Amino acid sequence: MFLISMKNILRFLILTSLLISSENNFAQLKVRLQGAAAIPTGYAEDAVSLGYGGNINFSYPFLISNLELSLTTGYYYFGFKENLPDYDFSFSSVPVIAGLRFNLNDYDFIPYIGIEGGIYISEYFIEIDYGFFGKTSALTKATHWGVAPEFGFKMNLTPSFDVDVNAKYNRINTIYIARAYLLFQTGLTYKF
Repeated sequence: MFLISMKNILRFLILTSLLISSENNFAQLKVRLQGAAAIPTGYAEDAVSLGYGGNINFSYPFLISNLELSLTTGYYYFGFKENLPDYDFSFSSVPVIAGLRFNLNDYDFIPYIGIEGGIYISEYFIEIDYGFFGKTSALTKATHWGVAPEFGFKMNLTPSFDVDVNAKYNRINTIYIARAYLLFQTGLTYKF
């Protein structure tokens, strides 16, 4: 089921890109690579510590020159907040999200806002060391829907490269409580 919906999202993005590219000869595919500091928020703040990760984002102009369709995936890792002997816990998240980004201007310093939504593939690992009695561990994987508003800015370095800095709030809706984390990301955007 998950693969079917992802295939449909990718088909929609590719088809839309092809239709738009025939009308706009100056449209550029953009690929953004970023590293991130990930700060847990809400209920997640009580259990996990500051995390890290990175993402890759593809974007393409849509309808008007300042509006872009975007597709993002990445990996973020969080360790256990408490330092307890013989106890280990970690949480990781892989977002596969798509959305829109609006650039407030189109040259030099380019502030933008955006929103993306999609699925978050999460993994929870716990291990307890009972000493003489051995270790017990459990690995749980889950897939949930989530949303990620963002704001940031790009600065033109060359005609092909931009520095890109943003903040993105990721909220994952789970059965019991929502997981959330705030990303502060920086990286480069390459324009084809």
